[in-house]
Amino acid sequence: MHTMKTLPSLVALAVTLCSYNAFADDAQSLEQRIKQLENRLEKSTTPSQFENSQLSLYGSIRPTLSYLDNERDETWDVRDALSRVGIKASTEFADGWTAIAQGEWSVDIANSGNFGKARQAYAAIASPYGQIGIGKQRPAQYTLVAEYVDIFNHGNSPYAYDHESPFFVDNFVTYQLVTGDFTWMAGAQFDGESGDDATDMVNLGLGYDVDQLHIGLGYVSQNTMTDAGIEGDDQTIGGVVAYTFSNDLYVAVSYQDKQYNLDALSQDRSGSTLDSALAYPIAKDYKVKLGYFQFKDGIEDNTSADYDGFNTTLEWNPIDNLRVHLEYLDKSFEHRNDDQAITIGFRYDFNLTWTD
Repeated sequence: MHTMKTLPSLVALAVTLCSYNAFADDAQSLEQRIKQLENRLEKSTTPSQFENSQLSLYGSIRPTLSYLDNERDETWDVRDALSRVGIKASTEFADGWTAIAQGEWSVDIANSGNFGKARQAYAAIASPYGQIGIGKQRPAQYTLVAEYVDIFNHGNSPYAYDHESPFFVDNFVTYQLVTGDFTWMAGAQFDGESGDDATDMVNLGLGYDVDQLHIGLGYVSQNTMTDAGIEGDDQTIGGVVAYTFSNDLYVAVSYQDKQYNLDALSQDRSGSTLDSALAYPIAKDYKVKLGYFQFKDGIEDNTSADYDGFNTTLEWNPIDNLRVHLEYLDKSFEHRNDDQAITIGFRYDFNLTWTD
């Protein structure tokens, strides 16, 4: 009888042990499966394309409201002061060697808000021996000369340089090297039968920066063709001096001498551009800016587009990436109606950057 009583207990113990072993086997099997899955994921995962890279999404939105008076009409108009959106990526693929790609497009705030034509679209390789880029880019003439007087909130600034000097060049090959305080730049345009125009251009530039002083020199040679089909070659030599004083007063003056050489008898002429800029903080978050400009195209009759003028601007900068401005602009032409404008506008900048 004693044996019969213990038999059910032994059976229960056996069942319990079998259940425990089955659970242990299932747990071990689950752990093994997780490890196998992790191994497969490690083998199937490719290295990140973003390794040793930086990516920036940036933009500057610049709407304005202007009162315009050209001695014939007085109008109010919403305009755009060169709004843009861009993306720039760079990857270091060796010590001191970096691949760069950038695209930047205008935004038509004044009308439908559409994306406009490309401002920049290029790829480049930067190395200890300099940077080489191919595509639509800033020329040395702007980067080293005009940029230092381009401090105003207007789509036509610098007002004299703007008339017929380069801001962006398509089909452009550039080289840039920084050695100590000097920046050397060179560029050549090769547009063949395509592109925005049918001209070739060469641009050389040298910049010198030490402490608060910048000196820039630029030379441009560009093939041209008049509306009458006469071919020629324009030669431009320009320079700028800019300095920031200890009290934050900023002063810059830029001058260009331009020779219009045409393949026609007695049609050569000589012109010039002059742009000056001054900026001074007058209170916390406020700044006043002044400018004087003069453009001469060398034409001696009433078809000349010569003009000069001045502008004054009051800016409020409550934060680094927001600018509110009020500007008065006066442009006087020798053979056309004069222009005056009062403008209020905003400028909001953003830059989102990811690194790996």
